[in-house]
Amino acid sequence: MFVTSQVSCFFNFQGEAYKLFWPDQPEFVRMAARFGATIVPFGTVGEDDIGEFALDYHDMMKIPILNDYVRGLMSKLTRVRDDSKEEVASTELFFPGLLPRLPGRFYYLFGKPIKTKGLKEKLGDKENANLLYLHVKSEVENSIAYLLKKREEDPCRNVIDRTIYRAFYSPLHEVPAFEP
Repeated sequence: MFVTSQVSCFFNFQGEAYKLFWPDQPEFVRMAARFGATIVPFGTVGEDDIGEFALDYHDMMKIPILNDYVRGLMSKLTRVRDDSKEEVASTELFFPGLLPRLPGRFYYLFGKPIKTKGLKEKLGDKENANLLYLHVKSEVENSIAYLLKKREEDPCRNVIDRTIYRAFYSPLHEVPAFEP
């Protein structure tokens, strides 16, 4: 069994690339322990390579016709998030205006799995749960930082470089990314 936690969202505002929004409480850690789930911290980088923000939520709210359309659309949707006051819960869901880019690569890094089976009592304590929560948070943030650094070293990051490399050196599935 795996437990996931919403810590970031593709629908960020301009200037918030790879900013993670973590809940204030470590509830996903305690939920994982309750069911003996395994937590797998991971990072992913590359979604910024598929599009460029043209309009974010704040920009849309400044344009009267778009403002009315977005508010009308959002009033018809079922609210996914609860009514708590946390930053994640109070963020409105929306689809920003995007301009497409030439496709880049997605990079993934999965951390060491953390087994919570048998830790229900220990992680029932808020302090212990918070320590594990901070560890998971650190692992995710470090994975993203590592991938951002390594992405810059990728000689075949963009589609044109990958196509040229593939044409001269290797089949489709053997285009290198970076040295680990």
